[in-house]
Amino acid sequence: MRSKFFFGWLTVIFLGSTVAAAQDVYTGETCKERSGFEYGGIAGFYFPSNKTADFYSGKPGSENDVDYVFSNHYWYEELRKLLDFNDTIFVREYPGKMSYSPAFSFGLFASYNFNCRTAIYAQFYFVKLRANDVVTIEVDPPQDYLDEPDIRLCPIKGIEERNLLDIGVMHSIGMNKTARLILGGGLSMNNVLVKESAIYIAEKKYNLVNIYGNRPYVPGSNQQAYEIRQGGIGFGIFGSVGTRLEFSPAIAIEPGVSVHLMKVALEENAGFTPHFNLYVRLHFRDIIEL
Repeated sequence: MRSKFFFGWLTVIFLGSTVAAAQDVYTGETCKERSGFEYGGIAGFYFPSNKTADFYSGKPGSENDVDYVFSNHYWYEELRKLLDFNDTIFVREYPGKMSYSPAFSFGLFASYNFNCRTAIYAQFYFVKLRANDVVTIEVDPPQDYLDEPDIRLCPIKGIEERNLLDIGVMHSIGMNKTARLILGGGLSMNNVLVKESAIYIAEKKYNLVNIYGNRPYVPGSNQQAYEIRQGGIGFGIFGSVGTRLEFSPAIAIEPGVSVHLMKVALEENAGFTPHFNLYVRLHFRDIIEL
């Protein structure tokens, strides 16, 4: 499904770059006259690599382990009431391959055009990602006559925010005034912040982030809770392909797709993973007099 979406978007890009092949073209002189600043907004759909989504799976040894909840005496007794079990509950299965949902991305950009074909640019955009799956737990029921295991599916969720900054160069192919194919690439930086890592048991949310330090949670004790920041800054490279559609000397749009190969600072020794962004940039020039 995802691959069909990408191929469809690429088809739109290439058709857009050829739709006005018979229109006016820039000359060498008029192309140089297109130097100057452009600015505008960018929006699209972000498809992250699922490799880092496993950070939210709650598996043993992970930073946010489900056992953090099960090993706490007070939470365990609370779960006994919620789930109505006899002696024990235990995790039967963790998520096999946790994944993110595609998310809406939006931001701003600015560029300086040396001519009608080549420019340097910077763009900043924001995206909020959600990872969802289930943890299978087995409950020891109070009724001894039950033959089948009492299995419960508990949603486990992660929410993170990503801010991305791309700095690069783009170059258009051809001199068509109305539509041109554009290639780009450069360096990318990302800043990740975990907003939620939790398991939901009997519709109650249990935070998997240890905010109490070395002391276990005790209800009604007014113990100090620490602000824990999970995430960090990562770096990488990116490449993009798109189409520039100029409606006037002052307004243009650029639908395109970018591929980022970058490190995301959620796990130690994280490698480079591919991330995709299907976007539309809206360009303005000389709208605001400086």
